[in-house]
Amino acid sequence: MKRLAISVLLLVSISAAPCFGQKRQITYREYLDKVHGGWLGKIAGLALGVPKEFDEPWPPSDGDYFAEVPTHFSDQYSGDDLYFPLLAQICLKKYGTHPTYEQYMTEWKNQLFTARVWGANNIAMEHYFAGVMPPKTGHPGWNGGHDIDAQIGFDTIGWVAPGLVNTAARMADHPAHIMNWGDGADGAVFIAAVLSEAPFSSDIEHLIRTGQSVLPAKSAYRGMIDDVISWHQEQPDWRVTRQLLARKYNRNLDPNDISAVVNGGAVLIGLLYGDKNFGRTVSVAMRCRWDSDCNASTAGGVLGTVLGASGIEPRWSMIFHDTYENYCLRGLPRWIQISDIAKDTAAIGETVIRENGGEVSGTGPERILVTPVQKPEMLTREEVYSKELIARNETEMREYYRRKLTPVTEPWDHSWKMTMASFENPPQVLPEYLGRKHVLKAQPSQKWGVILERTVTLPAGKHTYLKIGVSHHPTIANEQTGFPEIGAWKLDVLVDGKRISGYSVSTQGGLVVWEDPQFDLTPYAGHTVKLTLVGNHAMKYTEFYMASQTTYWSGIELITLDQPASWR
Repeated sequence: MKRLAISVLLLVSISAAPCFGQKRQITYREYLDKVHGGWLGKIAGLALGVPKEFDEPWPPSDGDYFAEVPTHFSDQYSGDDLYFPLLAQICLKKYGTHPTYEQYMTEWKNQLFTARVWGANNIAMEHYFAGVMPPKTGHPGWNGGHDIDAQIGFDTIGWVAPGLVNTAARMADHPAHIMNWGDGADGAVFIAAVLSEAPFSSDIEHLIRTGQSVLPAKSAYRGMIDDVISWHQEQPDWRVTRQLLARKYNRNLDPNDISAVVNGGAVLIGLLYGDKNFGRTVSVAMRCRWDSDCNASTAGGVLGTVLGASGIEPRWSMIFHDTYENYCLRGLPRWIQISDIAKDTAAIGETVIRENGGEVSGTGPERILVTPVQKPEMLTREEVYSKELIARNETEMREYYRRKLTPVTEPWDHSWKMTMASFENPPQVLPEYLGRKHVLKAQPSQKWGVILERTVTLPAGKHTYLKIGVSHHPTIANEQTGFPEIGAWKLDVLVDGKRISGYSVSTQGGLVVWEDPQFDLTPYAGHTVKLTLVGNHAMKYTEFYMASQTTYWSGIELITLDQPASWR
């Protein structure tokens, strides 16, 4: 009888304020259902929001179901809200519950198509290729710092620490600094803490407050949570709360804002005004605008965990047939069962429970997972932005690349300095390419491209032209689709930071030839000017390979004439 009483006590789910020092438990079957529901919720929210990403109008649309019911994912629906968490889970499974930065980045390098990596994630990856290690890859000035990337990439770490809110926060905070800092990292920490608590509580405000309690004292994310909860209590219409959020936290009312703070606010609005109705929750989060697919996916992941897979309305989950179509991770099958992904999550969770003073008893789906109740502890780090910090870090970054690239351009043409390029395929000087000797080859970084610079004094009273020999990469077959990718790229010419002209380095059918475009510098005769050449991707974010859009330079010549040739 005494044993029964203890079991009943332990089985009680703590839905509001858990008593610290006690333990609580969940069966493996219940835990797996919660995690499975979280993954399904993320996938459903993503599919709802993808057609409206940065394109949801304001005032919002009336859409409350999939605009395009996905019969399969395609690369569009195989979004970073899913493959980054999946890659994080692969790291936890392969390296243990505390992977190092090097281990995370090794898997990024081996498994990600760089052209399918966006924003702060991509910048971090570019820096890593260039020899820069986290956490510097996420520092403001080196990166955006406060963007949404960590919030959608490492939030699901919360699932592997059920009821262990501090453990979840620490496990998410470490990798969040690969691409983010300060408020950006706080987004991952907050959602991870919420997902940690979600298997044990259906009280949405309690979950939000639990996540808030681990954030640093000076976090703007922490302040935003107070505001949204207060506005929710005062305003019956979510649209009013969304506008209040926009006025206070949306930078310049930018519809493309990817700040973790403003997009995290959209997630909270969906959760608070959704009343635990899955469809209403994800549609409100999506219709708040900004990064619509990410916000619907995050809100769906939280509520999906609260409801469990068994509690999500079939119209939101059945269309996926428990299947994720993988387009964006190398080395994984094309088709993966979502329930299998959830089983891997739960297996890691059992390890984390044991490592943190809990236990797993029994066998089979009814085995019991017992976790200690952790009193939430505020992260003590202080990461506060300033213009001085950002400027100092950006100067450091640019000088790093300038020094690293000087040995490449010095033997090619010492008068020009390369100040930026991707090191995914390191720049080099080729002895020969398509019949021309001594050719500079460089792959553009996704954000900055290839940058060549020179300061020169142009002769007064003369006509000066800049002649540039350029070519592109041979056509290659796309690894995922089999379709051809033509290595076209764009050339921009700037004088003292102002663009004066451009050129499309592309030929019919992908036939590779050399071209020698010329640009008139005569208006700057008699002046000392800074010339900047930028080689960039012809079609950003559309291909699986960035390497196909590689720049080739056979030489750069300044031609000075007394009189302009008529054909010029």
